[in-house]
Amino acid sequence: MKYTIPKMIVLGSLLLTALAAEAKTWRVNRTPGVHADFTQLQLAHNNAEVRAGDTIYLEGAEDLYNSFALSKRLVIIGTGYFLAENPGLQYRPLMAQLGSLTIDSSASGTELYGLKISNLYINSDVDNIRIIGCSTSLNGNTSRLNQRMSNWVVNKCYLYSVSYSGANYVFENLQLTNCIIASSVNVPYASNTLFRNNVVSSVVTLANAYVANNIFLTNSTGLSFVNCAVKHNLSSTNNLPADNNNQRSVDMTTVYRGAANGTAETRFQLIPGSPAIGAGEPVNGVTPDIGPFGTPDPYRLSGIPPIPTIYALTVPSAIPTTATSMTVTVSTRSNN
Repeated sequence: MKYTIPKMIVLGSLLLTALAAEAKTWRVNRTPGVHADFTQLQLAHNNAEVRAGDTIYLEGAEDLYNSFALSKRLVIIGTGYFLAENPGLQYRPLMAQLGSLTIDSSASGTELYGLKISNLYINSDVDNIRIIGCSTSLNGNTSRLNQRMSNWVVNKCYLYSVSYSGANYVFENLQLTNCIIASSVNVPYASNTLFRNNVVSSVVTLANAYVANNIFLTNSTGLSFVNCAVKHNLSSTNNLPADNNNQRSVDMTTVYRGAANGTAETRFQLIPGSPAIGAGEPVNGVTPDIGPFGTPDPYRLSGIPPIPTIYALTVPSAIPTTATSMTVTVSTRSNN
């Protein structure tokens, strides 16, 4: 096939445009001596070459990364959290930690994986956010009014609290599943919320939600469900509806390992004979356990992201001066 010069120029321009539009990946590492693309997330975010849809790998470091304001749709992947408590998951047990993260509406569509964030704030009209395997507290930004958020997925996270208590914080289509929540959940202004397979250690306030397969560890007045379907849950006190296969006043020493026998995460793994085993509402044809480790996509220790990781590395401590090669063993897993 023959092309005229003008046609070749047009085809070449289209090819260059397509290549420029492809999402790129970038490295951020603040450790001195490490040659990464950037040393801070904000520097990467503000760089014109980092475009919406790109992926940023935030690598583990000894110190916190600076707090960060996000106004561009990105995929940000960290290394996980509680790595020292769960040895063998990452070769270098350094977390990718942020002081705080504030998400603006122009960052709608952002995905976060494996990050340790002290506080995660949102401004108004932030939609289609995915937070997978992160450790953080979810809070509204009290300086903004009339915040509406839709289509959020919060999955397999270790959350210190979830607080969107004012009428200014309206969630639509929030999914909060397979999470460990160390304190309270307060989302009284929402519609079409899915709250499933979590464990919550304190007060829960939900409205217009489907509440199933959860473990609640609170006092007798600590649960408030307004216009909610509440099914197949388990509670330490008599504060759940008596119907819909809910289990009330359960002795928690018969349910999971407990603090004396596990870490902040593994303490909630079920023990043999637990009344939570096989007691959940069926999900996609499978009858799961109650709690965060139930369902075919359970809570993952340390929030290890779904990308390949190196969990072991063996390098000779010394080699002969005459050697022309050496053997290095790298152990990896896919984490899919």
